[in-house]
Amino acid sequence: MKIHSLQADLCKALAHPVRLEVLELLAKREHTVEELTKLTGTGQSNLSQHLAALRQQKLVVPHREGVNVYYGLSNPKIADACSLIRKLLVDLFEDERRVLRKIEV
Repeated sequence: MKIHSLQADLCKALAHPVRLEVLELLAKREHTVEELTKLTGTGQSNLSQHLAALRQQKLVVPHREGVNVYYGLSNPKIADACSLIRKLLVDLFEDERRVLRKIEV
C-alpha cells in the first residue's frame, strides 16, 4: 500500500502542464531558473513553486554554478516516463478516432 501512496504523490507532482513542460525542457539539457521562466512564459515566483514540487518528489535536482542555480532531471527515466505517457495519449486518441469513424459510416 505504501508504494501506491508514493506513486500517487509522484503523479500529483506530474499533474500540471507547467511541470510537464519543465521536465520536457530539462530532458534536453539543464537550465537556470531564469531560462525556464523565459521558455515557459511563467513568472519566476510561480515557476519556483513548480520547481519546489518537482524537487520534493526528487524529480529534479538543483546545483549552483556561481550566482546561477541550474536544474536537471534527477534520473533520465523521468523523461522516458513522460514520453511513454504522451505515446499512450496518442494511442488512446487514435483508438477513439477509429471508433468514431466506424460510427459515422
